[in-house]
Amino acid sequence: MSKPAIALVVPDLSVYSGVPAVALYLYRIITEAGRHQPELISIATSSNDRNSRRLFSPGTWGGPRSSEEEIRGHFYRHVGASLTELEFQRYRPRRVLTEELRRFDLVQIVAGTPPWTLVAKDFDGPIALQVATLTAVERESILRDTPWPRRAVMLLMTKINTAMEPAALRLADAVFVENDWMYRRLLAEYGPEKVIFAAPGVDVEFFQPGEYQAQGPILSVGRFHDPRKNVSLLLRAYAQLRQVRPDAPKLIMAGEVGPTETDLALAAELGILPHLEIQLAVSLDQLRELYRSASMFVLSSNEEGLGIVILEAMACGIPVVSTRCGGPETSVVEGETGFLTPLNNAAAMSQRMNELLSDASLGRRMGVNGRTRAVARFSLEATGRIYLEKYDELLSGRERPGPAGDRS
Repeated sequence: MSKPAIALVVPDLSVYSGVPAVALYLYRIITEAGRHQPELISIATSSNDRNSRRLFSPGTWGGPRSSEEEIRGHFYRHVGASLTELEFQRYRPRRVLTEELRRFDLVQIVAGTPPWTLVAKDFDGPIALQVATLTAVERESILRDTPWPRRAVMLLMTKINTAMEPAALRLADAVFVENDWMYRRLLAEYGPEKVIFAAPGVDVEFFQPGEYQAQGPILSVGRFHDPRKNVSLLLRAYAQLRQVRPDAPKLIMAGEVGPTETDLALAAELGILPHLEIQLAVSLDQLRELYRSASMFVLSSNEEGLGIVILEAMACGIPVVSTRCGGPETSVVEGETGFLTPLNNAAAMSQRMNELLSDASLGRRMGVNGRTRAVARFSLEATGRIYLEKYDELLSGRERPGPAGDRS
């Protein structure tokens, strides 16, 4: 008997970030369990998507296309949309995608927000959604920093997306959520049979501690061009740290994309540019060594669904200083594995970094506690079991709520 096939449908896999990282995590746990056969399918997210029908490009008017692509050694299909310049069009089902999905027994949507579920509206089998947040929450800081008139367009799209969210959540047979606040929010409306707390896991065998480096570099990892990462907060907190501790270790920023020119100009203005090291496109082996050599990990975001980089840091046995931005409250235990600071409070973040540099035993103890928590709650084995058991339940032949076209 052939294994049930699962389609992992993900917004644009060509841009590696938190959502693709979760998709690759699911691909791995499904593959290693051996009970199901996963495949990756990427869908359009931008106005100039390469496989989409675009309003002002007559050469694309033949319709959305599908092509084979590759990410980190994994092949996937990338499927375009119709009129992709209009954001809400990217959430609509299209024939080329529906034809792809008919090869599968179950569709797992992996996305930041619920509306992406609607691309599978014409699929006849079970649909699961792994989701981090809601549209309005995700875009709050982006909207604040976006100038008019583009902000007006984004506000309109945010309202449209928010209006689509109830239908998207009803469409899913299971909704996996990765942080406490989202779980509480959806549980009250949809119940425990449908809403499952399931944080993505981290490879605790790969991300392992070295000897704790109490005066090692301060490390931050992320897509630093994203305004939600609030790089200016990180830079201001580090500048304040150097005012009270001139011998503070350097700040390493590692990620796929570096800080913006505006942020680099701020670093120069604050006088910290000589103490800033930017490392781009680091391999997993290099990333692990960065964690292991650091005295602490710092995250300055305005919004995070969970923050897989926090889990990686904890698995490597280093303390975490993070803003209270949604997801980190799920993984970081205040005062035990690290510190949680208010949003946009550089002084509080600077103070916590200074405490860790001033007390090596504190940092070492938090690192040990973080490693213990990562293994117990966020290992691939601990987190993967939740997904696999729900897939088995969804595929066991239970009746669905009705024909796909009726679930709107």
